[in-house]
Amino acid sequence: MKGRFALAAAVLLLASSCRPGRPALGPVPDRLESVQGHASIRHTRGGQAGRARLAFLLLPPGRAVLEALDPLNRTIFEVGVEGEEATVLVPSRKACWTGPRAEVLESGLGFPLGVAEMAEMLSGRWGASLGGESLFSGWELARDGQGRVDGGRRPGFSFRVDEFFPRRAVPRKIGYSSGDGSGALTVLSITFNAAASGAGRLPLRIPESYIRLTRAEMERLLRDAD
Repeated sequence: MKGRFALAAAVLLLASSCRPGRPALGPVPDRLESVQGHASIRHTRGGQAGRARLAFLLLPPGRAVLEALDPLNRTIFEVGVEGEEATVLVPSRKACWTGPRAEVLESGLGFPLGVAEMAEMLSGRWGASLGGESLFSGWELARDGQGRVDGGRRPGFSFRVDEFFPRRAVPRKIGYSSGDGSGALTVLSITFNAAASGAGRLPLRIPESYIRLTRAEMERLLRDAD
C-alpha cells in the first residue's frame, strides 16, 4: 500500500480485538454510544490505489481507535483519536506522529470527517450519536423510497450507499469521493453500543523506543514502506 493511501485506508475504521468472519450486523439502537466492527476499503488518489482490511471502534463524539491489518492479521498501523488530538503508530518502523485531530484525519482519510460523522454514516442513523445532532446543518442527505439515507454531501465530501444490509437501513457498501480522491468501503461486521473492547487503549500509549515524526516524515515513511 502506497504512502498516505495506506494511512487513508485505515483511518476510516478502527480497532477491535476480534477478527472479521461472515458479514454480521447487530441491532441499531435509538442512541449511538459506540460503533465497532470490521471492513475492507479501497482508496484511489492521483492514479494510485491502496487497499486495506480494517478494524474500527468509534466512540462519538470524539474518540476512536483505527487499525489497518495485513493478510496475516498483523497491524500495519493504528490511529487513536482523543478529543482534539490524534496519534498514528507504525509498529514495524517504531515510529509515530501526533497532531491536531482534524489534520491527522484529513491526512489519513483524505477528508476531515469527524468521529460522530463516521458513526452516523456507518450506522445509517443520522442524528442518533452523541454530538451528532448538529451534523444535519452541514449535510445534504438523500433518501430512497423506504426512507433510508442512501447518500449525502457536504463541502469537500460526498458518499452514496451502493448496498444495504438485508431488510435494514444500515449501509453495507459505501462509495465516496473527496477532492481528487475516491474510494469504496465494504462493511464486514458491525455492532452498536456493545462492550467496547478497544476503549481502554485510549489514549494510545507511545512506547519510549518510538521515533516521533512530523506529518511530512510520516507520509514519506508510509510512501516508501512498500
